Amino acid sequence: MFVLTKRPLGRLVGSRKKRWRSRPLIPWFRNRRAPRGTVYLLSSRQQPRLFKVGFTKRLVKERRAELNRVAGDNMAVVYTVSLPWARACETLILRRLRRHPFRHGDRRGTEWFWLTRYENIQSIIDKLEAAALATRRIARWRLSWPKGGEIKRFFATSRGSAQYRDTAKPPPS
Repeated sequence: MFVLTKRPLGRLVGSRKKRWRSRPLIPWFRNRRAPRGTVYLLSSRQQPRLFKVGFTKRLVKERRAELNRVAGDNMAVVYTVSLPWARACETLILRRLRRHPFRHGDRRGTEWFWLTRYENIQSIIDKLEAAALATRRIARWRLSWPKGGEIKRFFATSRGSAQYRDTAKPPPS
C-alpha cells in the first residue's frame, strides 16, 4: 500500500533546513516569447586586469555609463552577445568563472573578477562565446529557441573602432 504525504518535493526530513528545487533556466516549449537581452564584458581602463560580466535588457552604453557613475571607474565595452535567453547565458558564464579555484572576486560585487596570472581578456571572450553556444544548444534541445533566433556579437577593438559579426556569416579571413 502506498502512502501519500503532503510534504513539498524539495523538503528534507528531520531537523534539516528546507531545500527547494529551483526552476530551470530555460523552460520547455517556450519558443514564442523567449526573453531577449545582452550579455556584456566590460574591462577597466585604469586597472586592466579587472573585468565585469553582466546582463542587461537596455543599451550597453547606458549600462556602462551607469557603472562609470556608480563604481567611479572608467569602463570600456570589450565584447557583447545579444541572444534569446541571455539571462541563462549570463548565469552559465558566471558559474564557470566562479568555479575557478584561483580567481579572486572584487569587493564591488559578484560579477566583478580579476584576471589570473596566465589569463588574458581573449580567454574570457572565448568562455563567453562558449556559454552563448551552450545556451543555444540547451534551448534548442528543450524546443525553446525561437524560430528566427540568432546570436549577435559585437567586438570592440582598442583603436575605438568596432566589429559586428552575425552567426550566419563567418568573419572574413
